[in-house]
Amino acid sequence: MGNISDIELNQLRLLQIIFETKNLTRAGERAGLTQSAVSHVLKKLRHSFNDSLVIRQGNQLVLTPRAEALKPQLGRWLNDFERHILHQEQFDPGTSSRIFYIATSDLVEQMLAGPLLTYLGRIAPNIRVVFTKLDKRGFASQIESGEVDFSISVMESSHPSLMVTTLYRDDFVSIVRCDHPLLQELNVPEAFCKYPHVLAGTGKDIKGMVDDALAQVGLSRTVQYKVANFSSAPYIVEDSDAVFTAPRKFIQAIAPKFKVTEFDTPCAITGYAMKLYWNIRNKDDEAISWLRKQIVSVSRDG
Repeated sequence: MGNISDIELNQLRLLQIIFETKNLTRAGERAGLTQSAVSHVLKKLRHSFNDSLVIRQGNQLVLTPRAEALKPQLGRWLNDFERHILHQEQFDPGTSSRIFYIATSDLVEQMLAGPLLTYLGRIAPNIRVVFTKLDKRGFASQIESGEVDFSISVMESSHPSLMVTTLYRDDFVSIVRCDHPLLQELNVPEAFCKYPHVLAGTGKDIKGMVDDALAQVGLSRTVQYKVANFSSAPYIVEDSDAVFTAPRKFIQAIAPKFKVTEFDTPCAITGYAMKLYWNIRNKDDEAISWLRKQIVSVSRDG
């Protein structure tokens, strides 16, 4: 008795052709096989099914009762296999209502959400995007677990499950209220330090990259206010003497909405690269690839 598990997919395809043509020579031509190769496969199939499948009557082949019953089932199975297994359903952004999840910081959300969602609204009106909080300690696991589709962060990761591309590079600038006296002393680094400063970030530390840069030239500042979200800082700045230093792209996005003036920070702060991460298992997902391209495009055009 044959073993049905020994049958290969290409053998089943050939069997379907034999059922349709009832001729081994024509079956071989359609399958790209010699007649001897077709006969060899048919012999194996007969053994596996424990049935002759086709028998010769005169100049033609006829199907056995077992083959007659198998023929429609085999056809349906092969068609379903090709349609549902081999051919992934095509993603159409114009009609899709898929929900995408992006983990990032409030800084990136503030800069990216508006332009991205406005752009998507024109070309993919039913697509939904959910921005969620970035887990700085476990952002790789957020992606790996499927909690989010993408993560946007300055953090470096060599996690084997992640793929990455650089969205953009940025540097830092500072802002004060429009009539701030510091604007009359921008060429005096000591003047930058004599006013209170705002720091954005989590945790209890009240020092950041600006403090490190100032220390390099023997200066220091007083961080009088610390906020958890970058978006809160401009409200403090426009109504006080506080100075706020942040990425240039963020400042350019929010400055027109507040009564603040931008100027070059009088100390050298190392710039950074903003990166987009996604799971390697989704590298062939049409929808993920499509949205990734939109995020990259919007980020670099901004």
